[in-house]
Amino acid sequence: MTTPVQSKLLKTSDARALPAGESYKGIYIVSGIQKKTDKNGKTFWDISVSDERGTLNAKVWSDAGWVDRSNPDPESKPGFLAESEISSLRGHVVGVNGKTVDFRGQVQHNFNTITLLDEEKFSPSNYVAHSEIPLEILDSRFDDLIGKCSPEIRDFLRFVFDGPRLKAFRSAPAAVANHHAYANGLIEHTVSVTEAALAMANHYRDIYPSLNVSLVIAGALLHDLGKISAYAMSPAPEITVQGAVLDHIAIGFADFSRLAGEAGLAPDISTQIGHVILSHHGQKEFGSPVLPATLEALIVASADELDFRLFCWNDATSDMPAGQSISAFNFAMERRFWRPRGDDDASR
Repeated sequence: MTTPVQSKLLKTSDARALPAGESYKGIYIVSGIQKKTDKNGKTFWDISVSDERGTLNAKVWSDAGWVDRSNPDPESKPGFLAESEISSLRGHVVGVNGKTVDFRGQVQHNFNTITLLDEEKFSPSNYVAHSEIPLEILDSRFDDLIGKCSPEIRDFLRFVFDGPRLKAFRSAPAAVANHHAYANGLIEHTVSVTEAALAMANHYRDIYPSLNVSLVIAGALLHDLGKISAYAMSPAPEITVQGAVLDHIAIGFADFSRLAGEAGLAPDISTQIGHVILSHHGQKEFGSPVLPATLEALIVASADELDFRLFCWNDATSDMPAGQSISAFNFAMERRFWRPRGDDDASR
């Protein structure tokens, strides 16, 4: 039995929590759209939409309606969007009529009507996802980490993270998909990785006295420096030309090397931090040109991978409908995630 369309507009997080068989409405910004063809040769679209509460992925089948109501002229009649207009919807605000269906035991979202809205009335800035952690808290945690470094490294980090560069770092996303793909995502991810790396360094430094905690902090704070140039919010997260053809690791190492020279950073320190940046993905097949070869690089790469994996787990499981404990298949992690139910409250 089909549930009547809900009168209240749903945020993405609320829509993601719906069980199969529900209909709903929402206003979102299009963060990604891709034309595909089904097994019968008919066109459909994979679409990702976002608001300040997160991202929602859906299918738009060939019988769906694409309507243009963005024209503010009250005498103008809404028309259907041409295919070329559909392809360029990324970054625009749309209203959707959605429905959840069961697909192979998982909830899938289908959009039956997609309406392009007037952005003078529905500003894209109101629908941009951002970190749930207040920026002033992230700033405080970030500054605290810099303060734990040795004087030379602390001064260099303050030189790097200053002025327009700091402003860009604080606002940038950490990705366009998979993890921390929202405004302030880069600083959130960086702080989380650095705090985890610092905890590991403090645990192991009695066992390995040569471990340099300041280098761990510096390497972790700088490991994604290149994402300032590789990604942008416009207004949804997107990859830049530099990010697409150079990648954030190469960009970050080049920027770091230039800044280290400008600041007069000691060559041995520069080489060790540079190695952390180049190796932080842990494996060459994941994009690192070199493998972690120092204690500090091993720790930062491990912290970065852990933060990514835990984010994927939480993103996949946090909005599952009541009674569901296995997530939809996560392509980035090549698995389904499990969130045991029943003793959640008792374990907190």
